[in-house]
Amino acid sequence: MLTLLIALIAAAVLGYLVWVLVGSILLSSIIGVLVIAGINILSGRLIMKKMSALMAEAEKDLKSERYDMAVEKLTGGYRFSKWQIFVKKQLNANIGSIRYMQKRFDEAFPYLKDSFIKSWMSMCMLAAYYYKKQNYPETFKVMEKAVSANSKEAFPYSLYAWFLSERGEVDRAIKILTRGTAKLPLDGKLSSELEAVKNRKKLKIQNYGALWLQLHLGKTPDGIRPYQIFTANQRVRRR
Repeated sequence: MLTLLIALIAAAVLGYLVWVLVGSILLSSIIGVLVIAGINILSGRLIMKKMSALMAEAEKDLKSERYDMAVEKLTGGYRFSKWQIFVKKQLNANIGSIRYMQKRFDEAFPYLKDSFIKSWMSMCMLAAYYYKKQNYPETFKVMEKAVSANSKEAFPYSLYAWFLSERGEVDRAIKILTRGTAKLPLDGKLSSELEAVKNRKKLKIQNYGALWLQLHLGKTPDGIRPYQIFTANQRVRRR
């Protein structure tokens, strides 16, 4: 990343000057660390500001159903990836999610596969893609990553358990929901789902509404547009 490279060079130069002028290795080292931290913080804030503006523009396009234009704008954000780590993966998560919600599943796949692991909805979509292809080992592998990296989000646990229970792996589903309730003891949905699975009942994952609908694993009601599902998901994530 260019930011880190610039920070290291600046820290080395300033640290050397301090060592030459003052003769203190300790002070030189402290100055170097502060320079690295300062440059990374300032650069991060600048990039995040630009990314937020980019996302806002893309969201306007989505609202007007200009999906290709939204994707084009998000793709333009790749230019920031050389400055900050994970920027490209975050953009891929958004692009992949848009294409998936349009039911352009094969087009969404490469973006989802290379998306940010902390973008739990894009991980769920990737798992759903594999599930549709009947590639169940990859489905479970992706969901394990999703719940491990997003342990405070309820939906990935529920979806993981649903995949398992649909494949007849009820005991594994119980273990996953038990993990979820341990991390989120006040989440009523996880608790009720755990009891349902223990009693060999079907998981009512449809209770998650738009989060479930955007995976296209069931029938999507008429009149539901990708943008409506996208904004519902954004509200949940900002909660």
